[in-house]
Amino acid sequence: MPKILAIILFAAAAVSAATARHARQTSWNETIVGEIGTSPKSKSIGPWSEILEDWVISEAQNSNARGSRVMKLGDTALKVTANKVSPPNKRDVSETDLYLLGAIEKLVYRVDFMEKRLKRAEELLYYVISGNNKSKDPCPENYTRVGQFCYHFSSREYDWKSSASLCRGMGGNLVEFETVEENQDVVALLQSDKKVKNKSYWTGGLNPGLLWIWAASARPVHHDTKQNVIGDGRCLKLEYNPASRIYLYKGEDCGSRQRYICELSKDDESANKIDRIARKLLIDSE
Repeated sequence: MPKILAIILFAAAAVSAATARHARQTSWNETIVGEIGTSPKSKSIGPWSEILEDWVISEAQNSNARGSRVMKLGDTALKVTANKVSPPNKRDVSETDLYLLGAIEKLVYRVDFMEKRLKRAEELLYYVISGNNKSKDPCPENYTRVGQFCYHFSSREYDWKSSASLCRGMGGNLVEFETVEENQDVVALLQSDKKVKNKSYWTGGLNPGLLWIWAASARPVHHDTKQNVIGDGRCLKLEYNPASRIYLYKGEDCGSRQRYICELSKDDESANKIDRIARKLLIDSE
């Protein structure tokens, strides 16, 4: 009897232990399955993970793009702008700008010169068409007509002051070229007339210290102040260059001796016309 009771108790204990192990195993399996099945839902990774991942990948694929990028967050958007190189200051003046300004200044001067030439051509054309092609009045004695004016070319050499005084005594002044055409007319005569060619001559130009001006009219010798006159003297002469066979302005010592060119003043031309008219009236009255 005691043996049977012991066997029954041992069997009951074994069944109880087996039942406990089964219960623990079942509980452990449910826990594992629960963790595996619910981990993706229970683990919070935040709203930025997938967005940042997609954005970084697309950024890597377009690594050369420097523009703005937009990250969409549902109904909102975050705009990320890449660093931009700031443009240079527009007020800075470069060497190219200075060069262009100089070129524009030269073009303006050339256009002004061409307008003057065109105006002169129009005046000459009108003069010819209108029939005013009568011969001009003769110049006084010792003067030669060149273009529109009368000039005297000296054969002897004097300093600048003496030359200016001699010209005034002849009813004129040392030559002052007011236009390019006047200069060209006189130079053409100097290059073609054997009596006066290949010589240098005083003109009415002086340099008081700032710029070259014509002594009688006080007008600038060059309308373009950037044109330089060679030489260190303060009196202006029209010098002949044997090498190039051209005439150019040169600053010369006022005490040096040169030939000179006188230009008959307009007042003296008017006086000569009045004298000629008066003489004609006297002859007609006789």
